[in-house]
Parts: sequence; C-alpha cells; structure tokens
Amino acid sequence: MKNLILKVMTLGVFFLCVNQSVEAQGFLKKLMKGSSESATKTEATTENASESTDSVKPLKWDMIPVYTAKKVNVTDEKGNQLKNEDGTPITRVFLVDQFGNKRSAEAVKEQHKKINKAIGRILLKVGGGAALGVAGGLLASKGKASGGVIGGVAGAAAGLALSAKDIKQAKAQKKSLKEQEKLVEAYQKAFTAEGTPVDASVNLADVDGIDFTAGDAVSETAESLKAELANTDFNSSDDSSWTI
Repeated sequence: MKNLILKVMTLGVFFLCVNQSVEAQGFLKKLMKGSSESATKTEATTENASESTDSVKPLKWDMIPVYTAKKVNVTDEKGNQLKNEDGTPITRVFLVDQFGNKRSAEAVKEQHKKINKAIGRILLKVGGGAALGVAGGLLASKGKASGGVIGGVAGAAAGLALSAKDIKQAKAQKKSLKEQEKLVEAYQKAFTAEGTPVDASVNLADVDGIDFTAGDAVSETAESLKAELANTDFNSSDDSSWTI
C-alpha cells in the first residue's frame, strides 16, 4: 500500500517536469502496468478477491462495535447481591461493546470476520483503483497538459487524498481487532457462553495476560440477564449498524 502511494506521488512530480516527453509515456505505461500487477496480487491474496470492488461502500466507522470484558454482579429483584453456596458473590463476565450490547464470543468472532472482509475490500479499492486512475488519465493525454486532462488527474489525486481518512480508520480498526481477538480467545478459555467461570481454579486475574477482575462492575438482576441471553441479539452477528 505504501509503495502504491509513493508511486502516485512520484508520478505527480514526474508529470509536472516532463509531461510532453516520449520518455514520460514509456514511464507511465510501466507504472500503470506495475500498479495493475500490484493490485492483482493484492486481490489474489484477499479473502474477498472474487468480488468486484466496484460495489464497495464506505463504513460507518464510529458505529463499528469494540468489545471489552465487563463484570456483572447478579442481584435479585430487590437489588440484593446473590451469592454462591460458599458465600461468594455471584458474578458474570460478558463481552460488551461501547453501546452496551452483550454478545456471545461466537457472535463477536463472526462480526470480526465481516469487519475484516469489509476493510480488505476498502483497502483494495482505494489502493488499486486510485493509482490506476491517475496513470490512466495521464496516458490518455498523450503528454499534452490540457486543462481537461489536468482537471481529471487532479480529481483522481483528490480522490486518493480523501481516501486517506478511510485508510487511517482501517488501520486503527485492524489494530483494535487484534486486541479484541486476543480478548475473545482468553474469554473463551475462562468463561462459558453464559459468562460463568469454566473452572473455579482458573485465575481470572491473569488469563493469557488479561485481567478479567479489573474494572468496575455493574449490577443486573438474574431475570434480566436470563432474558438478555435468551434474546436472539445475544448470538447475532448483525452488521447493519455500521454498513451503508
């Protein structure tokens, strides 16, 4: 990706300097061929390579769920803490996004697959299409710096600049997904699908380096938790909130 952007920047400088030379035409053809090959290689190694990037739509980046582990103290209807037979408080731990939605570990993993796929399509579209668009526009000009051609090339370059936000957001999301995937993996080792510890001997303060006892706990009644777990949303990997 960095190489493609550098190529486009180099192309801009080169065109300004030698836009009417025969050598420039040969250079542009080589660049366009190289960009095309690079885009093809990227597409071949992308999970969604068989799908056309023409249908790629932007994401609502601020609506993409980010999950953390939240501890819940289970109470009765009067708000009294429920306890185990040994007198310890009954607590659960769930994967909860920034909007307060609880999801099962499997649902979170399915959402992550969808997010990764969408990000891959965006990067392929931005990286490959923008570079080829600029090179194609310059080749069509046959070295003549007409106003129309300059305008077209400027438009392509502007499109690439506008895509910088998507690239930045995509990189941030990829980093976040790595952290969340580590969390989900540790969570599944320590807890059941209902948020209860799989084994009393498990040190919840250090599960693969993650402390599930940290952070403030919230209180919920046993009945409300039961209803949430029975709701289809708990096991849903719905992506409608962040797709357009």
